[in-house]
Amino acid sequence: MNGQLIKELEEVGGELLPSTIRDCDEIIINQPSFTARIALWGGHLVSFTPTGQEDWLFQSENEGAVNRFGRRHFGAPVCWPWFGAHEVESDFPAHGLARYFRWKLLEVGRFKNGDIKVVLRLKSEDHPLVEEMWHQAFELQLTFRLGEGFSISLVAENKSDQPFAVSEAIHTYFKVSDNQKACVSGLEGVSYIDKVANGEMKTQEGVVSPCESMDRVYLNAPKVTELHDAKLKRKFVIETKGSHSTVLWNPGEALSKKRTDIEDDEYRSFVCVETANALDNQYVLESGDTHKLKLSVTSESL
Repeated sequence: MNGQLIKELEEVGGELLPSTIRDCDEIIINQPSFTARIALWGGHLVSFTPTGQEDWLFQSENEGAVNRFGRRHFGAPVCWPWFGAHEVESDFPAHGLARYFRWKLLEVGRFKNGDIKVVLRLKSEDHPLVEEMWHQAFELQLTFRLGEGFSISLVAENKSDQPFAVSEAIHTYFKVSDNQKACVSGLEGVSYIDKVANGEMKTQEGVVSPCESMDRVYLNAPKVTELHDAKLKRKFVIETKGSHSTVLWNPGEALSKKRTDIEDDEYRSFVCVETANALDNQYVLESGDTHKLKLSVTSESL
């Protein structure tokens, strides 16, 4: 990493910690109003903690398998260019390629209002294994905006001469005090595919609670949802752009005990509310075109 980037990082209260996650560097930013961590492995926003508050994001204590495609459950992973299992290749990693490779720090600075700006890039040509599994060239940019809340913008560019289909998500693990008492509002009346019920199509009635043992893809979802946590007396307001799906996921007790990449009782501490274009909402990215997916999160007191 060049000296200018290091200087720019230091100017916003940041530092680079070497080889912290999967032998990749991690960015730490300390501001009077918050602290944040960004892992170059997978471009994860690992942590966002406003001063005097609990972390907004969950991090599992289980580090998962140490192989190339061993998943970890924490922060806000990027799922791209496919969501879930690959449709054809069963040995390809779940949720695409973006979350398993090292991203490059491209820019550090401030927005006009003083919010911190961090930009990462992932290019297919930089990783031979990516090119092996995905033959069309692409470039991804992640822009993190950190201030009173946070936003994550993912811009994907098709740099090949052929169109390709994309399903994607910003797979955010929101930290909650108790998933059984948390609730998600804003999805009332929306149709969803219930993957726990073998893909049955259902319609949401009322708020979602308890937030347990669920794997739901809400199609053509509204742009704003809320996650309420009465015990912590806060709600997250989750706004999206370029997204047509909202995914809710929590493994529940039985599945958590079967998994080797999460501790048995950790499911109680998070609810995934994912900004996505999944299943019926996947799209085709034409040659030379770009697509922007954006998640913005703020918090309010209850």
